[in-house]
Amino acid sequence: MTDAQYITFILGFAATIAAILIALLINNARLNDAKEALRSDMKAGDAAILAQMAMDRSDMRAGDTAILSQMATYQMDIISKIAELDNRITRLER
Repeated sequence: MTDAQYITFILGFAATIAAILIALLINNARLNDAKEALRSDMKAGDAAILAQMAMDRSDMRAGDTAILSQMATYQMDIISKIAELDNRITRLER
């Protein structure tokens, strides 16, 4: 092999390595951009989930309040029925 062939081989090899390194750097930059976009999307999704959870909690509290008021009404009805039965039994005992 002559010196020109060696130089041609080395320059071709160096150009190939340089092209591979440049492609790696570009691809890495694109991956970092995609990673940042994914992070921002995940943060937005987290905020939406937290907002939905807060709304669900408030809905559950409202439902609990309605159930408790209904239970209080039923309790008063039961107490009045028990008092009525107690009065009946008292009258029968006399």
